[in-house]
Amino acid sequence: MKITFCILSAVAAVACAAADLKTQSQVYKAYNSPAFPRDSVEIYFRNQKDQDSYYGSLKTFNNLILPKEFPASALPFAVVKPLKANNKGLGQVVKVAKDFGLRVSARSGGYQSGYSSQMAAVDNNKEDFVLIDLSKLNKVTINPKARTATAEPGATGLDVYSETIKYGLHFAGPHTARVTIGGFLLQGGMGIGSRLHGAGVDNVIGFDIITANGKTVYADAKTNKDLFYAVRGGGQFFGVVTKFYLRLVPITKVKSKPHYRAEDVPIDQIFAIFDRPQGKDLLDFYGKYDPKAPKALENKIIFVVDGKSNDKQFLFASISNVPSKSSSAVTKSQGEITKWYKTVPTIFATSDNSTYSGVIHGSDASWADEDLSYYAEDLWFPVPLPSGLKKTLLKQWDKVPSALSSMALNTGTWDAPTKNSLGYDRSYSLCIYSTWKRNGTEAWDNQNKRWLDETVKALKPWTLGYYANELRPKNLKDRDYWRKCYEKKTYKTLQVTKNKWDPENIFKSL
Repeated sequence: MKITFCILSAVAAVACAAADLKTQSQVYKAYNSPAFPRDSVEIYFRNQKDQDSYYGSLKTFNNLILPKEFPASALPFAVVKPLKANNKGLGQVVKVAKDFGLRVSARSGGYQSGYSSQMAAVDNNKEDFVLIDLSKLNKVTINPKARTATAEPGATGLDVYSETIKYGLHFAGPHTARVTIGGFLLQGGMGIGSRLHGAGVDNVIGFDIITANGKTVYADAKTNKDLFYAVRGGGQFFGVVTKFYLRLVPITKVKSKPHYRAEDVPIDQIFAIFDRPQGKDLLDFYGKYDPKAPKALENKIIFVVDGKSNDKQFLFASISNVPSKSSSAVTKSQGEITKWYKTVPTIFATSDNSTYSGVIHGSDASWADEDLSYYAEDLWFPVPLPSGLKKTLLKQWDKVPSALSSMALNTGTWDAPTKNSLGYDRSYSLCIYSTWKRNGTEAWDNQNKRWLDETVKALKPWTLGYYANELRPKNLKDRDYWRKCYEKKTYKTLQVTKNKWDPENIFKSL
């Protein structure tokens, strides 16, 4: 059963179903005033008769845990999905939840592989919560003169890129175009161009957030500075962000009116594919070359498995984040890569330009199948890469059970331009995706999860921390689930900010 009605009725219904001591008419009357907004919203109840609709509202990209397989503590009492921006209405949702002992979680698209909007929404099996789904809030507006944008949390990377490129501009957004920017930004946002321009959060110049009292506040470098610092990298603990104000950068000559198509804007790149025997040579070259490479270059190694031969392979890509042919340093540095890869066997190699479209859609194929299970973790490593780490990466990759799995070794921020809670600058990021199709046997699922667990354990001697955007699902007994994602000083600052803005712990716990 999907119910579409004004957000007033939605709030009243959530409150009524949660409260034993108040009747529906009493609660409705408490919020019934001419000033209360009557915008449309979808709401799904855990105890409604049409269970398929309720569980359908919980569907994510990840089939690791299907909606009906969630533990009881991860099932929200209600899912509230506003169909358009309505901060007053959402503020009422937060207030009502607080009044009736419900916690609040929010998601923009459900792309965090560990189901953080659900699995990490509560601290014990006796708690209950409301899940606010912001996926329908996806408006993007561009100010080419100021080189800024506003974006709602449900906007995907593609929604943002499609608008910015019209003017020759770019935002350091997600590598996968389908990922929504809300969660991506709140937990740091290691994106396209982050080595040069900083992480996504470095390019957030302000945001609107609904706090624990149900009120919307604005935060930037001058206003509510503590919240501005904390939310950019730790945003899910402090409230519900409903709008981001973004800084844009040129990727070609900037125009004041729509002018470009993504497929027509050239991007300087190097791309090569190597077989398993060249893995050590590639990692050794990368370890020496990358720390000294221009910040304008994003250089990464993707560990993959050939689907036909089952052979281990490595994709190497060097992508420029400045306008094509505008930097002699980029041209010279990519020439060094070309010179090197000609000295070793390659399956494929090219120094031909890509396009902006090719860059923003480069990871699409990995997410094209709707029937995949993801069990992921993202680790931070020191610069330069230790030799023992490189050996362990190859050793663990040789053990990967599923040909659908991958690992991506990439630079993190390189001299972050702003102070935020993401941290771990300078560092390398390794995103490990254990990916497979479930075949109905628990043994196959466990084999793929065990490989990632063992890989993370083997890499622990060199691990500086964890990236909050890619985590394994939370165990309620794990009190360090979020702590391990932040540097010690940062975590203490987040705790102080949490106590100030959410003293009753309405939102997720740190």
